[in-house]
Amino acid sequence: MVTSRTSSLFLTLLFALVALLPSTAQAKSWCAYPVRVHEWGVQVFGGAKSAPLPLSFAHDSTGTVSEPTPVRDMDVDSGVRALPVVSFFAPQTRFDTVPIGLEVGFSAGKAALWFPQVDTLVDAATANAATALDERQALLDARAKRDPYGENPVLGADPTRQLVWETLSLEEKGKGSEKSTQTWVDALRKLDGALWVERGAESERFAFYEGRTDEKPLLEVERGDEWSDTRAHYVLKNPSAWPVHDVLVVRRVGKQAYVFYAPSIPAGKSAGFVLEDALQVGSDAFKEATRGQLEKSLVDATTPTPPTDYDWSTGTCVMGRDPAVPVEVAEGHRLYQAEVDVLLDAWGPAFFEQEGTVVVYREDPGYLDAMMPLSLYTDMYHFIELRRAGLVLWTDAQW
Repeated sequence: MVTSRTSSLFLTLLFALVALLPSTAQAKSWCAYPVRVHEWGVQVFGGAKSAPLPLSFAHDSTGTVSEPTPVRDMDVDSGVRALPVVSFFAPQTRFDTVPIGLEVGFSAGKAALWFPQVDTLVDAATANAATALDERQALLDARAKRDPYGENPVLGADPTRQLVWETLSLEEKGKGSEKSTQTWVDALRKLDGALWVERGAESERFAFYEGRTDEKPLLEVERGDEWSDTRAHYVLKNPSAWPVHDVLVVRRVGKQAYVFYAPSIPAGKSAGFVLEDALQVGSDAFKEATRGQLEKSLVDATTPTPPTDYDWSTGTCVMGRDPAVPVEVAEGHRLYQAEVDVLLDAWGPAFFEQEGTVVVYREDPGYLDAMMPLSLYTDMYHFIELRRAGLVLWTDAQW
């Protein structure tokens, strides 16, 4: 089965929400500031009539591309400064631009759509070949040998990535470079705190990419030992090597709905359930058991809105940043409330309003890192915190 990873949206929302730095000369140490990168998307197995349309102005091929200076070739933060320590007291100011390098791979498929235009497009056969994996290992070895106090060779892009943006500029102010009639695009353009992603004349408040893959659902469904025409007893099995999370089974029959939820099904384990105790479609109880449950699972309850400042004295002081060494591992999946609202507004009809039975679950961040690997680069003045929330909608399971 060939499926679409994010049949309509796999959005990397690039948040440089608190990329604040005091005046150029400062008495305090040169701690980097965070760039919080949030990615969310939905993979569909079996199709979904109510799924949102993909980005209408996304690219599916490359035209004439420029050759910008890659972010990974920028100066390393060696901890040694040429400036004297001078105290200035002034309000904090933002950098006009935060540079980001982004590389995306599809381990089980090929890139299909993206925005903005990439600098390099690598075909799937080349990026997913055994030789590319060997070259990646050599690249990892070269990164590990880099000396922040010495001369370092220029490193190339990861050979296993298909989409390469050498330099994207993150701006506090901007506007979409293309007209859109899609509600989810309009909603993201209004997202407070998100920076604008620019490449040349193209600008949007997010980066977008989509791939066609041959992945299959990580779950299997079987009728349980007590199943009968009057007793809907089922077992969800996870034969994969990865846990799945926030598993929702939603069966709609006319005005009634049956809902089952499992916080997690570990690798090699199963969860049995009986679909009973019907809920009224559209009732508060139904909304709480479906959309409400996903909201609780996805929203960062500690920080539900984008922070507006960052205090070195209470946070980690990140130093010695080397732009050639990217972030490639997600630290979690939690998003801001407004992001989750956009996600569920766009996908809620496909998740919860279809007649019949659907399964929704959240992929483990480690699985996402393996199947759709990312490399994220920034300059020495910033460090990246990556979160990834990948949901799956499975509509053609045999019940």
